[in-house]
Amino acid sequence: MPSDWFKRWENIIVLFIALLLLVLHLVTATQTNKPIFDEHFYIEEANAIIDGEELAYPEHTPLAKLIIASSITIFGDKPLTWRIYPILFGIASIILFYLICQKLTKNKYLPLIATSILAFENQCFVLSNIAMLDVFGFALMLASFLLYLHNRYMLSGVLLALAALAKLTSVFGGVVILLHWLMTRRNDKREVGRFLFAAPLAFLILMPFFDYLAMGEFFSPWDRIDYMFTTLGANTFDDAGPGVLLMISHPWDWILSPKPIPSPLDASYHFGASWTLWALIIPAMTYIMYEAIKQKWDSLCTFAFLWFAGTYLIWIPIYFVSDRIMFRFYFYPAIGAICLALGYAICKLLSFASQRSNMKSRWTIRALLMIWGIAHIVTFWVMSPAGFGWVPDSWRLGCLV
Repeated sequence: MPSDWFKRWENIIVLFIALLLLVLHLVTATQTNKPIFDEHFYIEEANAIIDGEELAYPEHTPLAKLIIASSITIFGDKPLTWRIYPILFGIASIILFYLICQKLTKNKYLPLIATSILAFENQCFVLSNIAMLDVFGFALMLASFLLYLHNRYMLSGVLLALAALAKLTSVFGGVVILLHWLMTRRNDKREVGRFLFAAPLAFLILMPFFDYLAMGEFFSPWDRIDYMFTTLGANTFDDAGPGVLLMISHPWDWILSPKPIPSPLDASYHFGASWTLWALIIPAMTYIMYEAIKQKWDSLCTFAFLWFAGTYLIWIPIYFVSDRIMFRFYFYPAIGAICLALGYAICKLLSFASQRSNMKSRWTIRALLMIWGIAHIVTFWVMSPAGFGWVPDSWRLGCLV
């Protein structure tokens, strides 16, 4: 970053937010010594890598598990050690998201507003606070987006490959990039060719290397891809057992139902988007699609809508074609698109308010936006593990059930 970047007040605020989140993460990560949600799978896998044992879940790409294993090797097998790298990748994702917003607009308030919404969002905080694969894939996908927006197509492809090697579903970030290129940069065929060359090549070259580090032997990347898709695709709703049924959901549930899924082992952790975000998903994305069409698919709105389409809407046809089981945390990569859309809408409303000659209407709009912002922070405090111990248990559980 240029040195002048650190002199701008809005950038300093974002860095302060990142530092505040780091403190909240470090405090909450040691609240429980029990694995949260699917942590027990990946902590078990990380220890198997360290001990040179056979992996129980080789259908998942290995990079994120290797990162968790490296942390345990260096710092020991304890809760903060499981979670320190997810926390750092979560903080990095906030900064990367902010830089993406800055690249997409010259409005200095929009990136700050959108990033603040993302930073204090329950599902983003939870997945950055536990040793699961998602935050690694998300942060690397954001890095790929940022490089793409800076026309660094080959490096963008390599970062997307790393994202998919951390969490296979991060490959949908490539759908976002290709759709955006088709809509806005059709004459740039050589550059997008570099992306299309680099992403799969890096994936195919690096996967055997990471597999060797994780499992002690080399595998054909084609056999591994076939195995992963066959194994993961075999898990369908019809075959799901009673324990899994408590956790799985259909993709439309992620935007139609506000009810979060609690961790059976720790009541302070819930999977689900913050209520304040959830309530505005449909209107925000409908509005951003309208704006993208109005601006002839050449704006921030275009990227936000295609981000949402490529990381969320794509799950709906996948479900109908495959019937594979899905989980609420699959919605996590799309939350950035919603925050970007909300930041855009809020800036539009603030601009609209400033143009009103009637002071009452001007301050009414501003007051409503301020109330929503306060509600978003309060919701974060109630829903997320950051507020556990501060919010009365009876009220907290009553709200979340």
